[in-house]
Amino acid sequence: MFSPRRLAATAAILGVLAVAVLALLVLADLLTLGAAATSGAFAITLAGLALLVLTVRRIDGKAQRIDLRVKKHEAELAKTATALKRIESRLDRLTEAVEQSAKRREDDLGAILASLGEDRVNAMTRAREVEELREEIRALAKDPA
Repeated sequence: MFSPRRLAATAAILGVLAVAVLALLVLADLLTLGAAATSGAFAITLAGLALLVLTVRRIDGKAQRIDLRVKKHEAELAKTATALKRIESRLDRLTEAVEQSAKRREDDLGAILASLGEDRVNAMTRAREVEELREEIRALAKDPA
């Protein structure tokens, strides 16, 4: 398919030749001026129609290429959406696992703190018992009997 510049150059050359031929026919009295003008107008109309057809074909070709690009991008978008759904499901599973792990850690920490609290209570009780024993020993040490 010709480029628009090449087509315009070819049409200009053919147009000049057509005008020259019509002028020669009018000068040789083989064609009347009205018939030559009508033929010229008809040629111009046909050239305009040809230009319109070529323009429409070019636009149609561009529209088809754009349509192919859009379909390609839609396919890529669908793949991306599918990948995002898989990632979201993985994230949901990971979130659930993290929440369960946090709950287990919380339970473990509670058990550890409870155990520490029991040890502390037991240590305080033992400290009181030791202090009572010391007081008894001091009392016995003061008592010379």
